Amino acid sequence: MSCDNMNLVKGDLILPSGASALDRILNGGLSTGLFIHFYGEAAAGKTTAALQFVSAACRIGARTIYINSESSSPIERLEQISGKEFSQIKDRLMILSPKDFDEQSALIDDIELYARDDTRLVVIDTLTRLYRSVLDDRKTNYLNHRELNRQAGVLKGLAREKDMAVLVLNQVRGSMDRTEDFEPVASNILDYWSDYILKMRIGRGTGERILKRLRPESEPSMCRLFLTERGLALEADQRETMK
Repeated sequence: MSCDNMNLVKGDLILPSGASALDRILNGGLSTGLFIHFYGEAAAGKTTAALQFVSAACRIGARTIYINSESSSPIERLEQISGKEFSQIKDRLMILSPKDFDEQSALIDDIELYARDDTRLVVIDTLTRLYRSVLDDRKTNYLNHRELNRQAGVLKGLAREKDMAVLVLNQVRGSMDRTEDFEPVASNILDYWSDYILKMRIGRGTGERILKRLRPESEPSMCRLFLTERGLALEADQRETMK
């Protein structure tokens, strides 16, 4: 099915990434109705993974809402991964770019206004970037922490009520208890709302990435992939890898 196919995609749906090892630890891919949390260090491949799912949604005729708080546009990377010009994809994808944390809040509240019947994927890249930019003092930190929790709750409700897969990408910080090398920003909030949690880290080999599913706990829960021009893949690409 091409991106031009206008058939509506209804009912329970699993969106595969196309990287079989990743799909295996996600029990087939991203399932609609669930809140999925990917976190990892910078350049671990979170955006690449998200765009592989966007491309998969496009291929079956489903639409995506992509809230991009990052400073760079995902369009060029999506073209590489999908093998299509953006002009061939844009009718399946709405990109919204909040300028600050308040605007992010408003966009999340209004997702239902932007969604159509065949919107099955929502990506937030990244949920915590603008949140971190407003952390100033104890009073405002509490208010912003509460607001981030509210945003996550809205997204979880959207996933369940509208049968969408909600994929939230997250930044990291050094582990507070030193049992891990890093942990997700606002871990208490994201732990509470997440149905799936996936940790992504940079491996030792060129382009190597290690992905571990932390929730739900079952086997298999870990895989090794490589960051290539066309996305996360089972084998390394000899050419320079991308973000």
